Amino acid sequence: MRIMSYNVQVGWGKGIDKAAELVKKYNPDIIAIQEVDRDRKRTGFVDQFQILKDLLSLHGAYVCSYSGPLEQGEKAQYGHALFSKHPVKTEKIHTLWNRDYNLPGEEAWVIEPRACLQTVTNGIRVFSLHFSTVADIQRKQAEQVSEEVKKYNDLPTIVLGDFNNSFYSEALKPLTFLKNGLESIEPALTYPNGSKATDDIDHILLSPHFKVLGAQVIVDDEGISDHNPIICDVEITSK
Repeated sequence: MRIMSYNVQVGWGKGIDKAAELVKKYNPDIIAIQEVDRDRKRTGFVDQFQILKDLLSLHGAYVCSYSGPLEQGEKAQYGHALFSKHPVKTEKIHTLWNRDYNLPGEEAWVIEPRACLQTVTNGIRVFSLHFSTVADIQRKQAEQVSEEVKKYNDLPTIVLGDFNNSFYSEALKPLTFLKNGLESIEPALTYPNGSKATDDIDHILLSPHFKVLGAQVIVDDEGISDHNPIICDVEITSK
């Protein structure tokens, strides 16, 4: 089974179609895609979730991290998606912890709302997410997701997405009870895109049910997005 995660930067690189083309080339069974717009002015009022779903010919689910602002359109949404070769059932949407204030010198967007999408597909529970960009918020979000993963522990589980920090950071420590699917290639450098990437911030984390067969970072020197996609090939060894 092939698992993939990809922050597509709402198609600002070379368009959402080009991002979908890259994904199709690697033929994932499950893929989490972050930074997906729906009906927003900045991306031409199109439904990027539906476009991706159609282009990839996969089942899917979407979570809206936040709506608006009004200047982006009355129905504007920003969030992320989970796609699978098998039907996807949305189990729960988690609004991730956040501060209600900015620290001195922080940009206003630092405390924008974030969400985690909890789904089940083909007997696997998947938590797809996009964490904050700052460590104190990431730590609280990691603690929150950790609690939910431990609570819903009856199925093989994958936690994946853009964590905006290294798996080995203090901020993500609450999630280190899970297996790092990219461990064999660490540091798995995904940001910024291309061969000059410096940060390992995108991850695929696994419950003990999985055996990792291989892992890779897809080096995007074309600028399709500002992130390199990641892949983890696995098999389920226990249920």
